[in-house]
Amino acid sequence: MRDVTSDEAFAKYAARGAYHWREIGSGLLTHNAFTAERYRLVAGRADLRDGARVLDYGCGDGALLSVLDRRARRAVELHGFDPNALGLQYARDALRARGIAATLHDSCSTIAPESMDCVVCTEVIEHASAPAVLLGEIARVLKPGGRLVITTPIRLTEFPEDPNHVQEWFPTEFARLFDGAVWHVRSHEEVVPCAAPEAYFWRPPVFARVPVFRLLCNLLSICAGVNAMSWLRMRSRLFMMQIVVAEKSSAVTMKGPAHS
Repeated sequence: MRDVTSDEAFAKYAARGAYHWREIGSGLLTHNAFTAERYRLVAGRADLRDGARVLDYGCGDGALLSVLDRRARRAVELHGFDPNALGLQYARDALRARGIAATLHDSCSTIAPESMDCVVCTEVIEHASAPAVLLGEIARVLKPGGRLVITTPIRLTEFPEDPNHVQEWFPTEFARLFDGAVWHVRSHEEVVPCAAPEAYFWRPPVFARVPVFRLLCNLLSICAGVNAMSWLRMRSRLFMMQIVVAEKSSAVTMKGPAHS
């Protein structure tokens, strides 16, 4: 089976390198409080137990795997899948340099059926040419009762502004992807007000175009592990991201590969 992400080349890795690591690092200007917050949310919702086998579906350069390793309560078995060869090479190099053990896969079909206790999939499904097939592949590798934590941007425009995005969804549209007997949705949240990134990236002339709000947010994110916009309980009618926590039904068994 051909993997279903549309952008195996994913030019961001060629152009920017292993940029997710910089976005969760301690550099005051390179840190991205929203990426760090997303990874913290995903790791928290994964609720990993001792000995759990967890797969980062669409792991890219492997930065989220490091967060899962750090925030797990005890030892876990880490796996990552990504069809992007350059992203996987960055992941191998960065994880090895930090002494983090992870098994990386360039095809989801090499992962045994019902072998994972948890799958995380963050900001990936919007890149998929066949999202139902992607969810089918995740269901195939999850054990009955296993947990999926998945995030995607909330649709704000008629067509996605990111050229790498194939499709985006309103929350009610996204929820329909989990209808049926396979998934039991435990929670569906909308997070990060749209106004937050506007303030975060603003470079006001009065401050010589220094991104002062980003610096303040990054200080809180790096030193206290919180996103300032979430910490301040910013309210908005529109949100940037949605996060679904779902369990695979214990009555469903999917032994074979998914097909489009």
